[in-house]
Amino acid sequence: MTVPEQILVYGAGGFAREVKDVVDAMAAAGMDVRCIGFLDDAEENHGQSLNDSPILGGADKIHGFAVRVKFLVGIGNPAIKKKVAEKISVHGGSFTKATHPTAVMSRYVEFGEGTIVTAGVILTNRIVIGRHVILNLGDTVGHDCVLEDYVTVSPGVFISGNVHIGEGTDVGTGAAIIQGVRIGRWSVIGAGAVVTKDLPDNCTAVGVPAKVIKTRTDGWHLA
Repeated sequence: MTVPEQILVYGAGGFAREVKDVVDAMAAAGMDVRCIGFLDDAEENHGQSLNDSPILGGADKIHGFAVRVKFLVGIGNPAIKKKVAEKISVHGGSFTKATHPTAVMSRYVEFGEGTIVTAGVILTNRIVIGRHVILNLGDTVGHDCVLEDYVTVSPGVFISGNVHIGEGTDVGTGAAIIQGVRIGRWSVIGAGAVVTKDLPDNCTAVGVPAKVIKTRTDGWHLA
């Protein structure tokens, strides 16, 4: 009998619960996976139950679980997600991927470790998705796109073909990105924005069409 892949979700917020939903849906569809619980940095959460699964502790538990489980980071904020993923790696943990059974994609899509694809996502072909990328409810990604490591795409985003999104960029709910656009690293695209031209690193862009309203030079995501 095949032993299901055991998965721990790091985090105990709303998105962590949604990640468990994805794993549960995979199991219900006959895939050999099982979410055995959560880890979380907040000590007051330890020993509690979250969506019928235990919160088993914090970072001190990673090493003990590392030999028998795989991890997913259930945190949407790209900077925090990166720090948590690095912490798991330092403590010997490794990562799996999770794709909801209702996601639609061709076989010409590449995924990095730790990537999470939720319900209703559509990906076409020749798409490269980096490590620890989140594609949330109902997102669409067109042909020949590249989403670098730690990108988070909120629900209902439309990404046209040949778009390149740099590491750690956070794309807000309902945004649209037209074909051929390149977005820099560690930028923020506001909810409902329409990106019609290239955007630089470390900026915040909002509106229709999207315009840069702020740039950062303080290395905030590395602090």
